[in-house]
Amino acid sequence: MPDPRRGTRFAVYLCPPAGDPCYEAGSDLLGYDVRAGRARPLPEFLRPEDQADAGPYGVHLTLVEGFFTDPALWPGIEAELRACVACLSPGAVLTLTGGRVEVWDGGETWVHRLEANAPLLVLHTLLLARLSRFVTASPFADKVTPTSPASEQARMALLHTPRGLDSWQPHFTLVQPYGGGDPAGLRARLEALTAPHHTQTFRSVALFEKREGEERWRVRAEVGVA
Repeated sequence: MPDPRRGTRFAVYLCPPAGDPCYEAGSDLLGYDVRAGRARPLPEFLRPEDQADAGPYGVHLTLVEGFFTDPALWPGIEAELRACVACLSPGAVLTLTGGRVEVWDGGETWVHRLEANAPLLVLHTLLLARLSRFVTASPFADKVTPTSPASEQARMALLHTPRGLDSWQPHFTLVQPYGGGDPAGLRARLEALTAPHHTQTFRSVALFEKREGEERWRVRAEVGVA
């Protein structure tokens, strides 16, 4: 598997605009303002090691995973992203509903899980398929084995990820990997934090990048929905 700390990587995410209450709350929780490229102090109930995995990404909901690519391919990636978004019908909006806090990975990963509307699910599927040709390596290369479900093996072979499509679980990662001793208290804080944001609407998607040798991600481009 490629070293996730090395190499150029791209991803397509939903990311609320700077100043949006959801964005500001999430940036404070993660300890990183990805749009400004600045660290923020973590809340008192979290330690730096509790956000070691989630923090460097900033606030985001994944449409296309953080794949490795060749920097020479950036113009093609951006053009393909814009072409895909342009295929949505005029007036289409990307809506998330049914928000709730879920705990995954044996208590290590805490997420704000939501449900996607039809235009968002279609866009996720289209982008995952069309951007796969720009992938030079996958962070999931060692996650799929001959004993993995056939659908995961097929996705990996075609799309470089075992996840997504009809198994997609839209979510904002809130805390990862949590190792503290107060999960009940953490849940109460996260449920209060996310309660105002259980329904969200987006009119743009964000192309993220992580540059060779850098720890944190950044926003490279924003593409609006017509």
